[in-house]
Amino acid sequence: MNNKAFKSICILMLVLHFVASAQVQNSPPMRQVFCSTGGTGSFSLGTIDYTVGETIVSTDSAMSSSASVQWLTQGFQQPTNSSLSDKSTFTNSPCTGANKGSANLSVINNNGNATYSWEGSSFGSQQVFENLAPGTYQYKIKDGNFSLAGAIVISEDATDCAEQLEPYTGITPNGDSNNDMWVIDGISNFETNTVYIYNRWGAKIWETIDYNNESNAWNGKNSQGNELPDGTYFYLIEAISKDLKKTPRKGWIELTH
Repeated sequence: MNNKAFKSICILMLVLHFVASAQVQNSPPMRQVFCSTGGTGSFSLGTIDYTVGETIVSTDSAMSSSASVQWLTQGFQQPTNSSLSDKSTFTNSPCTGANKGSANLSVINNNGNATYSWEGSSFGSQQVFENLAPGTYQYKIKDGNFSLAGAIVISEDATDCAEQLEPYTGITPNGDSNNDMWVIDGISNFETNTVYIYNRWGAKIWETIDYNNESNAWNGKNSQGNELPDGTYFYLIEAISKDLKKTPRKGWIELTH
């Protein structure tokens, strides 16, 4: 037999062996991704070895239930991990010059802990960013496998903040936790403020800087901590926005214990 005929017979036998092997599979071809690097792994029918390179996918089933080897091939199928998705939210600044916009970065389908970068900062756990002026802000998010980039546009309502400054007209500091503190709606929209309280004769009896309706608010006492009698009092609010615009507001308050 010449060499050429011998090679032909070998090729034919190899093809027949492959076809015969394929016909005795007990289950459909498998598509499980094992790893992207080489090593040894356990499988339901035994142990497998795989090589370094492209992600390795098993494409053939075991030849019989007693087989201990899986046939592996290097392909282009990648792991079916869920990609990183973004569900960030934002709030616009409530009035002109307040610079009180905010952004809350958040993700879904993340693989591992997500970290955040705001305006080119280092990646970290901070997700909420406040006191934002109108403008476009860039952010990035990454997890163990993926990363994404996006932008948030903060605008502001075309309303003068002074129009949203609404002081209550009454205070009843009797300890029932209802109107015990004088409330000024909209005061938090300003960078800073100074509040003065006067009696009916025009004498200043109380003042503070950075009024906040809670820990720093008027409770019906004078600057020495003494309770004031029921009656009508007057206020002056000087609120200053981040663009240094000063908004004065005057009015009266009815004090009733």
